[in-house]
Amino acid sequence: MQKANIIFWTVSVVGYLTTRTVNLDVIPIFTDEAIYSYWAQVALHDPANRFISLEDGKQPLFIWLAAIFQKFISDPLIATRLVSVMSGLGSIIGIFLLAKTLFGEKVAKTAMVLYIILPFTLLYDRLALFDSLLTMLGIYSVLFTVKLVTVPKLENSFLLGVSTGFAMITKSSGNFFLYLIPASALLQGTWSKLKFNLKEIFRWAGYVLLAVAIANIIYNSLRLSPLFYIIARKNLGFIRPVAEVIIDPFSLFIPNFTTLTGWLIVWIGPVLFIIFILATIRGILQKNFKVIYLAIVTLAPFGAETVFNKVLYPRFMLFYFPYVIILIAYGSLDLLEKLKINKKLLTLLFILVLIYPTINSFWLIAKPTNAKIPSSDAGQYLNDWPAGYGVAEIVSFLKNQPTDVDIYIGTEGTFGLLPYALQIYFFGQKNIHIIGFWPVNADDLPEQILDLSKKGPTYFVFNENQKDINSPKLKLIEKYQKGVGASYMRLYQVVPQ
Repeated sequence: MQKANIIFWTVSVVGYLTTRTVNLDVIPIFTDEAIYSYWAQVALHDPANRFISLEDGKQPLFIWLAAIFQKFISDPLIATRLVSVMSGLGSIIGIFLLAKTLFGEKVAKTAMVLYIILPFTLLYDRLALFDSLLTMLGIYSVLFTVKLVTVPKLENSFLLGVSTGFAMITKSSGNFFLYLIPASALLQGTWSKLKFNLKEIFRWAGYVLLAVAIANIIYNSLRLSPLFYIIARKNLGFIRPVAEVIIDPFSLFIPNFTTLTGWLIVWIGPVLFIIFILATIRGILQKNFKVIYLAIVTLAPFGAETVFNKVLYPRFMLFYFPYVIILIAYGSLDLLEKLKINKKLLTLLFILVLIYPTINSFWLIAKPTNAKIPSSDAGQYLNDWPAGYGVAEIVSFLKNQPTDVDIYIGTEGTFGLLPYALQIYFFGQKNIHIIGFWPVNADDLPEQILDLSKKGPTYFVFNENQKDINSPKLKLIEKYQKGVGASYMRLYQVVPQ
């Protein structure tokens, strides 16, 4: 048995690292990744700017970790993406431990395999975004929440507080793990049997309060920055204020519910979605408190997003997706156990069901534009203006220019993909001058860039303007298609007048 476990873990870890690191740059840098990689680079080289992400209302933990990775890895995008890769590695260990604690080793191993092969987790473990780190920290927060309610002791309280606090300084969604700690009371042995052992309940409650205090101390450390207040202001750009929700609580419910559910079905396939729903309903009907607890941890944030969110992206589901995976693993094995059908046939059918998501995962690694993913994700990462097709080619073009002359590059944009996706590759290179402009009229270029063209080679990069440019001041060098979309990034040389 020990040998089998060693083989399982070896294959799983190697399989995970292979799927997360092969062709890690096959999806080009996109807008948010450019911002986060740039922030990490600034934080690394300027201690006064360690809280730079708070300027945009973003918590800094991911940026701090990315800065550490950039110190040892020369490519800033790859370095920042590796934070997500390592976070995902922590997630597969955490999902195994959590599922084993709740349902046993078979469910744990199945959930771990599902995490590795499903395209939703695979994609976000390969992108330089906050979400994979938040997901990992959330798994450990839930794990220690479960451990604390089953074995109330100081060690579990401390670990719960630390993991939850770190989740809270990664992304605002991390607060859900703090809010949902009381739901774990369902797992308290005396409570679930309706035998109230007040001594045990008060002991557990005391440790919960300690964990909450630790988490809040970690979160409130961000108040050391005068920019802390921007977090709340930024959140209002994504969610409705409580006062507005009270007046009209369900104005966004149907469109948000339909959108989130549709994305989930696309990412995992209809059969796994049905298994998730059936496992949840069956667990509730059977008063299986472990299933009910995971359902709450999943459906509470899902429900909050349907009611509160003004802006939605599929990645907003990632932090509670591991509990969907565990319920699918539990439901699948429970189905195999209960149905009086040939077990080998059912196992084969389950494997066949996994072919669809596995193929999608393969395409995300080999040729992302072939993958069947939600259109909102395809637009952001592959086919529309936020996608960074053309950045690598422009960086290569500029690196091949002479290093003994000043070169000027103007960009259509002052924040985001441009100019940051270029700036991160020329940090400290004094002859390369990258200047952002917004807005930009191709027929009336900024005077600054026209003046610079008289001093040395000058270029301009357009990304959002998709109209044909016929200006004597610009000479097209190359245009780069965004995936299979109708959007292009274009590089022009500015002709001195």
